[in-house]
Amino acid sequence: MPRFRPEAPAVDPVLSKLLWQALGLALLAVVLPPLTFGQALLGPAASFWLPALPALALLTLHRRFLATAWRAHLVRATPRRRQRFAARAARPVSRARRAAYARAA
Repeated sequence: MPRFRPEAPAVDPVLSKLLWQALGLALLAVVLPPLTFGQALLGPAASFWLPALPALALLTLHRRFLATAWRAHLVRATPRRRQRFAARAARPVSRARRAAYARAA
């Protein structure tokens, strides 16, 4: 009996756009002051965390899409591996190996 799977809620486009804008502004705030003033105004810790937080929020928001894409990538790679290992298993047994099996039995 098939299990009921509710549809995944769609990602809010307004929130996604807001997070992308926050990421862009954070990257600008980290990159531009050292270029203009010669030093980071926000300090070294803020220059790491400022773009990292919107990026983590975006990854969390789009986690279902990313998981689906990764799963599809893994499934696409699987048949090639199966074919490669199946070719090894389907190799014909040589006469010498067949004779060795017969002697062992």
